[in-house]
Amino acid sequence: MAARDLLETPERLTKSASDFYAQHFTNMMTFSLSEMAMRAHRRFLTSTAQVLGGDAKEPHEAFPDQFKQLDLYGEFLSETRPARREMTLSRSVDNFLSYISDILTQAIVTRPHLLKTREQVTLEEVLTHASLEDFVRWAAERRVNQLSFKGLKEIADYVESRLGLKLHTSDDDWTTLNKAVAVRNIVVHRRAIIDERSLWSVKEPGLELGQKYEVSQTDMAESMKCAMRMVRDFDTRISDKFDLALLNASDQSWFEERAHSAAAYEKEVVAQDDRSLAPQSDDQSSPS
Repeated sequence: MAARDLLETPERLTKSASDFYAQHFTNMMTFSLSEMAMRAHRRFLTSTAQVLGGDAKEPHEAFPDQFKQLDLYGEFLSETRPARREMTLSRSVDNFLSYISDILTQAIVTRPHLLKTREQVTLEEVLTHASLEDFVRWAAERRVNQLSFKGLKEIADYVESRLGLKLHTSDDDWTTLNKAVAVRNIVVHRRAIIDERSLWSVKEPGLELGQKYEVSQTDMAESMKCAMRMVRDFDTRISDKFDLALLNASDQSWFEERAHSAAAYEKEVVAQDDRSLAPQSDDQSSPS
């Protein structure tokens, strides 16, 4: 996956989108960090051995205990990579859903009439708030919180019926997002073990009951790219319609760090083509 697919952010964006991008880049770095540290350590040992020993010894002969320990760490990283993919995909989905909750709250607060419903509130609930504005925010947050427990289709239906906006403009992205949500659910609720519900929700040929779903590099990458595209698109449309306050991306704390996150992900993970970090010869220790 090219770094630009993970980097692209708009120049102007809502506070909700800014929070999404901050978490997105954190997720990328979290996935990459252990492998980055591993490779940096191997390169350091290799270069130090070459400086001290010249051509007389191979690096692993100069520091046998250290390289043995490093190889063991490499095996641990290889064994835990599937779990880190699961975590990254799940965090990507959760980050997107959190954005939707946040941006809907922003929109409803600016247009309280969107709260019109037959739902009743008690006088006590009203009087616990110091102002009408506080009550509107509380009611908006409660409504969105209730909505967040519903399925993705119900959320999309609410957005379209109440806000007059489609949650997505790309059928391909909608399909990708639905699959990512389904995979996230079996990872979180079933330890990634396929059950009858996930057979039809994931909709992937070859799945069997009781089988562990293996989150691939593609699954993880596509969920991240899809979330990025959908947030950028929806944030533009909802901020235009409801005149939401916009921030400059360049003023955000995550802006300068995004290149480091994407470069680390691409250089240390994608460029390796998912090769194992288990024992390897010294001339393979540097990323290609």
